[in-house]
Amino acid sequence: MNAETDRRKSGVYKYRAGATSRPVSAGDAIRQVVDRLGIAEKLKQQRVLSLWEEIVGKDIAAVTQVEGFRWGQLTVSVQNPTYRHWLRFQCETIRQNLNREVGGEVVKTIRLQ
Repeated sequence: MNAETDRRKSGVYKYRAGATSRPVSAGDAIRQVVDRLGIAEKLKQQRVLSLWEEIVGKDIAAVTQVEGFRWGQLTVSVQNPTYRHWLRFQCETIRQNLNREVGGEVVKTIRLQ
């Protein structure tokens, strides 16, 4: 056995000459992979769906159902016409709050049905 094989078995790896590798935090490593794979936007969209109740509150969430999110449009079904009318006036504020929480201009419009 040579010295390199012994190092591998012992868990000590030899860095390549000239490599500038430094330890990276797990969070940074995951962020890099997500960015490289191009799924960051999808994760933000999923986060929008999970934030709905937190942003609008439990009372509004109880009478609404997030139906989907596509091409920047969040589609929300509202069971009660009175709440639907009230939500029409609140859509812009809700949209801004959702975008602020996910860290980007993900939600372009909110469609109530």
